[in-house]
Amino acid sequence: MDANLSMEQIRKDVKNVTELNQEGYDMDVISHKLDLSKDYVQTILTCAQGFTEDDTLAVAVLVEASL
Repeated sequence: MDANLSMEQIRKDVKNVTELNQEGYDMDVISHKLDLSKDYVQTILTCAQGFTEDDTLAVAVLVEASL
């Protein structure tokens, strides 16, 4: 994982990862489709599971703190 990602990039990744996950794709497929590390995808999905609404900023803040 890259701890130097901007909040804007993390938020974009959160949006893309959660959308693909909602479409039924697993972590391996998501990481391949978006060219992201499996660990990073797992971190995003772990952080996102506590949010019922689409609050990408809140999830991005948690992801950034996890990097």
